[in-house]
Amino acid sequence: MKLSVSSRAPLALLMAAVVILAGCSGSEKEEQRAERLWPVKVATVQSTNKVADRQFAGRVKAVQSVDLSFQVGGKLDKLNLREGEIIPKGTLIAELDDRDYRRRVKEARVNVELLEKTLNRQRSLASSKVISQQQLDETESNFDLAKVTLERAEQDLAYTKLTVPFDALATRQLVENYTNVQPGQPIVRLQNISEVRIQISVPEKMLATVNEEQISSVLAEFEFLPGEQFALQYREHQAEADSVTQTYAVELGMPRPQNVQILPGMTARVTVKMKEGSGDFWIPLAAVQSNSEGKPYVWQINEDQSVSKVQVALGRTNGEAVQITKGLSAAMKLVAAGGQHLYDGAKVRNYVQH
Repeated sequence: MKLSVSSRAPLALLMAAVVILAGCSGSEKEEQRAERLWPVKVATVQSTNKVADRQFAGRVKAVQSVDLSFQVGGKLDKLNLREGEIIPKGTLIAELDDRDYRRRVKEARVNVELLEKTLNRQRSLASSKVISQQQLDETESNFDLAKVTLERAEQDLAYTKLTVPFDALATRQLVENYTNVQPGQPIVRLQNISEVRIQISVPEKMLATVNEEQISSVLAEFEFLPGEQFALQYREHQAEADSVTQTYAVELGMPRPQNVQILPGMTARVTVKMKEGSGDFWIPLAAVQSNSEGKPYVWQINEDQSVSKVQVALGRTNGEAVQITKGLSAAMKLVAAGGQHLYDGAKVRNYVQH
């Protein structure tokens, strides 16, 4: 069947219209795609060369708190201390009436001297076969036991004196002078202040990610000593976090300064200064995407708010951020979140400032 000229014209016009409409539709889609602003979260690349110092509120605490007691009983004869005073190590602070203990030492010493003379005579007699070897052995055993008794008596006599085992703060007197005390009964409560200990609460993230090599110094300042700073050293930390604050108690120490009484309970401001980094960068972990080959990349935000893909090399991570060892430079702006549907040239808007 052949179409006439008159029937071909409307068909040609219809096909042309379809082509024009299709072209317009494609142009509109591309225009809409180009004009769309994708909402994203923006992050700025920061170098670890500029690590902020951390400050903590600290409280002075004693190295340890102990209740001193006698290892023997008796009447308390002398108690030389005042609550609140600082007592140097080795100071005699309490004594028991030691007359009974000195008498026991004297009796034990006399017994040892007597058995020693007896033993010397019997050794001479045993060599002449005048006495039996069994009798000599019994005397030697008694002599050894007598020496042990003397040592015990001398030790008990020494126990009647109570000295301070460390530089201490006398916090409480627990008994009155001239009273009878039992072995092990607490006499005085002391706090070890041989050095100044300061306790701070450290967040779990910092404790997990910061090591000693990254810290330049730790300094303490006291409100009553304006302008003075004291270097601190790590001592210990608790292995369990506080159930409410999820922080860990860390103890720091410093030598006790001269002519200044820094006592348990006082407050301090502790500054942890971080070392300069090696020039690498850290960005939010959510900013990293991966292509079909599994290679990581990020979306860089250009000056016209368009994005472009930048290949990167990853380092270590702390669970929230990741180290970038290659591909970035300082002050670059990146898409930190919302980049899953982006493409090269897409334009974005910042819906929250990072």
